[in-house]
Amino acid sequence: MHPKGLARSLHLAVALSALILASTAASRFHLSLTKSFPTADQVLTEAPDTIRLWFNQEPEMALAAIGLEGPDGKVEMGKAETTDDPKSFKAKVLSQITDGSYRVTWRAAGSDGHAIRGRYDFEVRSR
Repeated sequence: MHPKGLARSLHLAVALSALILASTAASRFHLSLTKSFPTADQVLTEAPDTIRLWFNQEPEMALAAIGLEGPDGKVEMGKAETTDDPKSFKAKVLSQITDGSYRVTWRAAGSDGHAIRGRYDFEVRSR
């Protein structure tokens, strides 16, 4: 290989490595969901009265929201509120939940202001 071609290849490899490291480091600084109640795909024998989410960092409460949809459509939820753990927030379930499949939807942002959304399903089977 010609020395100029080798130098270009080396520069390209270094640039790509830097880009990969930067994107990996940036992903650690963004908010991400680490735990939930109910958990994804959990089958509960009793309807939950609260949905709670935990994150890898403290969420900005001004952007925090939890929604819930079930077999009969949207479930009325309370406003997202803080908990005893600063990396967590919760919302009360205000409507009665019956047996069936439910989808939790959520929105949050970390200190970087980058808003993220997520969703997961769980099931209530009391019989």
